[in-house]
Amino acid sequence: MHITPSLRPPEPPYGPSRRDTLRRWEDADVWSCAYCDSAFGQMVVAEVDHIHPLAKGGRHEAHNLAPACALCNRIKGDTDISTWLAEGAG
Repeated sequence: MHITPSLRPPEPPYGPSRRDTLRRWEDADVWSCAYCDSAFGQMVVAEVDHIHPLAKGGRHEAHNLAPACALCNRIKGDTDISTWLAEGAG
């Protein structure tokens, strides 16, 4: 029997999951944006940012992830962190 892609078991996720990463940061009291230091809560949503963007060769690994608020994460986009901070953002 030929297995079509839709019948194959799903590939295991690579790297840490978003939920596990956020939980680890919350448990470690790293619960504010790494860039603007806004505390996460109802009005400030926690997101996972790739410090060195995936689009520019970054990897989805724990050492390349930082907690970011939605605003900083959107503004930074796929800009490398050193360039972004040098431009006065964050």
